[in-house]
Amino acid sequence: MKRVFYILLISFGMLSCEDFLDREPVEQISINELFSSVDGLKQALNGAYRDYEELYSERLFYLYADGVAGNIKFAPNQQGLANLPSFFQQVYSFEEQAIGGSYNSTYQNFYSLINALNLILENIDNVPDLESQLREQVIAETLAMRASAHFELSKLFAQMYNFTPNAEHLGLVYNTRTLVAGEDFPSRLSLAETYDLIEADFLEALSFFTENQALEGPSTSYFNALNVHALLSRFYLYKGDWESCIEQSNLVINSNIQLTPRDQLVEQWANFEPISEALFEFTPPLSGQDSSLVTSSISDFFDVVFLNGELVDFGRNTASNDLISLYEENDIRTIDGLLVEQSIPTLTSIGEQDVTYTFTKKFPANDGVLMIRLSEIYLNRAEAYAKTGQEDLALSDLQFIRERANPQAPQLNISGQELIDEILLERRRELAFERHLFFDLARNEKDIVRNDGCNISICELQYPNDRFILPIPQSSIIINENMQQNEGY
Repeated sequence: MKRVFYILLISFGMLSCEDFLDREPVEQISINELFSSVDGLKQALNGAYRDYEELYSERLFYLYADGVAGNIKFAPNQQGLANLPSFFQQVYSFEEQAIGGSYNSTYQNFYSLINALNLILENIDNVPDLESQLREQVIAETLAMRASAHFELSKLFAQMYNFTPNAEHLGLVYNTRTLVAGEDFPSRLSLAETYDLIEADFLEALSFFTENQALEGPSTSYFNALNVHALLSRFYLYKGDWESCIEQSNLVINSNIQLTPRDQLVEQWANFEPISEALFEFTPPLSGQDSSLVTSSISDFFDVVFLNGELVDFGRNTASNDLISLYEENDIRTIDGLLVEQSIPTLTSIGEQDVTYTFTKKFPANDGVLMIRLSEIYLNRAEAYAKTGQEDLALSDLQFIRERANPQAPQLNISGQELIDEILLERRRELAFERHLFFDLARNEKDIVRNDGCNISICELQYPNDRFILPIPQSSIIINENMQQNEGY
């Protein structure tokens, strides 16, 4: 279904200059047919979800925050070499390029998705016999996805909100309508303007949500009012709007969802289904469900596979000692809990040696792709409380997460920057391998420091630095006469 829809689209980053609606009569007919029925509309929405899921689970995108910032070190390849994977070399070395860059397709595919979402919004009122409740729900989910896609792009291709006073530095091209490459030449907005539009899309989505999701499947597999409040909690944290972050966090924490109990945490992470505190996860199909619900898994990046007791395969992404050293004794998130050690033959300077690597149990075989969960919301609120001087409340939220992981965790008596730093360390411990560390460092104006597993000459990057963001692909600079490149590229 997805390919029927997306073959009709022209990406913002593609080089064709023709309007796809005028190129071939058959394509015009196909688009008209797609939006000539409720089923066609649902196919279009389903295709958008599947493309977003594929983008989110793509290895460069998913591994960026943990890999670049030092949570990950690399297990050996098939030749026994524990070197940088070729696909990750440029960005890990802070040498990403505008021409032929590793993340060019990420940029272009996100804008292709956004173009597709705008096509849905522009054609929804052409769908006959569309019930008003379904119309509103599709609009809500589409707007939420458009906001989320732009937010993810801003984290990669624009400096954080506090990089300049009033976020006056370059943000994104924010697409609220379908664009035709070679005919439309939009300019990048400031990041403040970009954030205003992200916020507007999220809030407008909330005004449209109904009680019924548009597509069949687990509610956590689709945008809904609760997980949009959760995403707004994250968004306002990045913006530094602490009161709004607290407000949105409260809406989620005061709902009927609860933290996964400690005694179920390891088992639930190892399960095929999302853990109970998941707010949004692209879920693998369960028994009897349509297999189109999910197409990708991140388990290949982290999983350890045994056959008859013998190690036969493993993901190359393992926990660095930089991360492991942060856990206290009896913490369920470390060895014999959510981390497991495995000895793997590795070529070293003195020949082949059995080297111990530490793998996460968070993402077992064929697991889905986690987007956001309740633990993060507590930590978002804790940080916002700390940064507004509500330190007792911040300590309460922080201790709540610490004690779930380790009931013997001592009570903390800290304040000021020490408290903020401890919350950031707890985010690193709790949210490891979930795409946070690099962005947490950047928005808190902290340096990147990598020790264990960094076998190149550049293992640190001081903030601020042009290399805290990626370059705009040169193809987009060429095709759009108004596009500005990021500084330093």
